Amino acid sequence: MRTRILRHLALAATLVAVAGCGKKADTTTPLAFVPADTPYLFANIEPAPDSAIAHWREQMQGAWPLFTDMMDEMLAQVGKTDADSAAPKVLKAVLDEMRGRSTPEQWREIGFDPKAHAAFYGVDLLPVMRLELADPDAFRAMIARIEQKSGTALGTTRIGEQDVRTFGNDEARGLVAIEGKHLVVAFAAGGADEALERKLLGIDRPAQVLDASALADFNKARGYLPYGSGWVDTRRLVAMIAAKAAAGDPAKAPDATCRDEIDALAAKAPRLAIGYRDLDDKRMTMHARIELDPVLAKSLSALAAPLPGSTPDDALLDFALAAPVLKARDFLVAQADAVTKAPFRCAELASINQSMAEAKAKLAQTIPPPFGDLSGARVTLSRFAWPAGEASMPDVAGTFLLGSSNPALLASLAQMTSPALAGIAIAPDGKPVAIPSAALPPQLAGKLDLDVAMTTSAIGVSFGKDEAQRLAAAIAAPAAADGTLFTMRLRGEMYAKFADAMDRFSASLPPESRKQLDTQRKLYALYAQWFDHIDARMALVPEGVDFSESVTFGAH
Repeated sequence: MRTRILRHLALAATLVAVAGCGKKADTTTPLAFVPADTPYLFANIEPAPDSAIAHWREQMQGAWPLFTDMMDEMLAQVGKTDADSAAPKVLKAVLDEMRGRSTPEQWREIGFDPKAHAAFYGVDLLPVMRLELADPDAFRAMIARIEQKSGTALGTTRIGEQDVRTFGNDEARGLVAIEGKHLVVAFAAGGADEALERKLLGIDRPAQVLDASALADFNKARGYLPYGSGWVDTRRLVAMIAAKAAAGDPAKAPDATCRDEIDALAAKAPRLAIGYRDLDDKRMTMHARIELDPVLAKSLSALAAPLPGSTPDDALLDFALAAPVLKARDFLVAQADAVTKAPFRCAELASINQSMAEAKAKLAQTIPPPFGDLSGARVTLSRFAWPAGEASMPDVAGTFLLGSSNPALLASLAQMTSPALAGIAIAPDGKPVAIPSAALPPQLAGKLDLDVAMTTSAIGVSFGKDEAQRLAAAIAAPAAADGTLFTMRLRGEMYAKFADAMDRFSASLPPESRKQLDTQRKLYALYAQWFDHIDARMALVPEGVDFSESVTFGAH
């Protein structure tokens, strides 16, 4: 049974291999089939800009053969461990159809359109993907070739006047249909009636369709581009789950108290929003936000703590994390107090009452300094090189900063543990002081330069030759007080470093592993060319918690 499911899923995987973008919404686009009460949605209003598509095309010229090589290697391993299964044959047939297709024109040959409309949404809880095809007949022909080559076929049925392909088992069934120029893939529980399947496939349109301007208004309010965006409606999702449980077994239906309390919990984080803010041949930025109840968002804002230092433009890697230990403790205590004063009355939520009571007892304990003094940390890598030769040591340089309300205590504790450190004066003036070699382990003494510097709000250490000046600049930089909880920058050059490291160690690996590592090394070498730098950030904002990732592409 398991292998049959895998086989059918593998064959169906090609049906959702590519999702595209679209133009102006009308009654024939995928968005026109989305119910107004969908609990989740990700779709597009316009096609990706030509500059972005051209850039992806350029990247795929070198990368696609490597991706298919990796898949070949994976399938070879699967074939060795599960030789009797049809899944590897199906996947290989799918891969053969994809192999060599690194341009939009080549994808059109099998029916896909890089500038298509697409939507992923829910009919009640059940997922539906609807995608415009460039050539439905070409897509059908591809499926036929896959079935013939693999010796495995999807099931067939007819719903109303619509031919439908199926896969799955008695517990869950996938539905695949080509309606005009739309590819529709939907999932339903085993035994679903025809009325539900008609809704999933869009044969019967929703009684109320999502307003044509809803996604555009959503994008405008959040600064999202029309190339792909959407949401998860937490309250609606939770309500539908409860209704589903009640429909299956009325005895399990939550009473009015439970419904109200569960809804109140969901209302604390009513929606997850996601969308593009940049998308062209220069930059791609994806943003997501957990939208929070205003009262909760205001309480969380107290966790904001200044991050020590700032991100140097030329850093290979920079990583910073807020660590407001006492503020976090106070926030959690406040949440526990709220539950203690007004415990949940719903039996299904009783465990939360107990957990909060236990947490409050533990949180009441004093957090001693220096841990309670911490506010954040930052690690910056400015240089990494590994000369040839088995006995050579890597040349590493960078800085490490700790934000603290009492950095002098940290310095004193370090000096208490090392007589060599006790002999140096560390003043809160931001000026680097060399750390004696005697303070280092014997294997590093004389081989690694270390300096320490301190201000009234941070203490930092630089490691590597000629890094003292960087330390002075880093610790003097104004701390970021913009609600950032986490930030990271990775330069594309680091991928070249990773590739070099792989090349260094591959000789000691068996041939099969060496081949896989060599393919990965080639991909990393490409990434080093593709990306100038990658930024990631998590921050507290008045509306909730923001997440963003931005890729700045290299010159091309």
